[in-house]
Amino acid sequence: MSKARFILPFTILFILGCTPKSEVRTLTFSGMGTVLNIVYQGETDSEAENDVKADAAAVEADFSYYRPDSWVSKLNKDAARGPVAVPNHVCRLIKESLELGELSGGYFDITYKSQGALWEENKGTVPTDSELESKKQFVGGDKVEADCEKNTVKFRYEGVKIDLGGVAKGYAIDRAGAILKRHGISDFIVNYGGDMLVCGQKNGKNWNIGIKDPKNPQQMLKKIGFGAENECIGIATSGDYERFFTIGGKNYSHIMNPRTGKPIKNVHSVTVTGRNATITDLAATAAAVAIYDETAVKKIMEKFAVKIYSLSGDERFLIDWQQ
Repeated sequence: MSKARFILPFTILFILGCTPKSEVRTLTFSGMGTVLNIVYQGETDSEAENDVKADAAAVEADFSYYRPDSWVSKLNKDAARGPVAVPNHVCRLIKESLELGELSGGYFDITYKSQGALWEENKGTVPTDSELESKKQFVGGDKVEADCEKNTVKFRYEGVKIDLGGVAKGYAIDRAGAILKRHGISDFIVNYGGDMLVCGQKNGKNWNIGIKDPKNPQQMLKKIGFGAENECIGIATSGDYERFFTIGGKNYSHIMNPRTGKPIKNVHSVTVTGRNATITDLAATAAAVAIYDETAVKKIMEKFAVKIYSLSGDERFLIDWQQ
């Protein structure tokens, strides 16, 4: 299989307006396979910036599926043999992901990788239905046990694999936001590859976030104002245009449907807003998988307390699921 091609997600655009440059600071760096960006109001705080950069690297080191020394890789190697001791924050994110995956009705599932890995390991060919079926027994949140009193994680069967790629970026964003707040910075946007945490305001006015058309980047589909004193909002976008891999000259979305083991189709952009970036990152993935199931999407909105905006199929206009 050819190497995955990653496209930076420009669906979300934050609009700074005409605020004086002296009052808005920007930090841009690389990590998690994308561009990471912090915008904040106030004096330059080098210590806060360094702490954010170091923490993003730490999250990637802990949760990357592709790094052989990450906790995810260690669990995929050893957790079927017995409980593996992990740091508390690793256990808590896995446990939360399992619980929220159940709330999503199975449209988000960190064990999807048990089937999803076939798309990477199948030597450049599309996995057959029988190959996917043979791995289905390893998919499901009940295949993983996370005991966060003992801080151990265990897999029920050899062959179970987890991947926290659908939630780790949002988790990293929330951690970055907490770091900025500890440094006394309250008005900021953390933007990691298009997923965000928007906090406070800009000179007493709302931060403005634009949802762009993935098919026509010059067109803004919707502008949303965010911001209030001491308020934070998470924003995440998933879709089949941002990141994909190619097999036999055909592009496939990197987002897998845990129910089928296959990539989602014709889901161009799903933007979710909610109380924090961890929730919206996970919910955006779930909603992208469930987008053609209206009942499921509405349940995700209700259970996760999020708002959803989507562009899928042949739709030309953004669908506001709140209307």
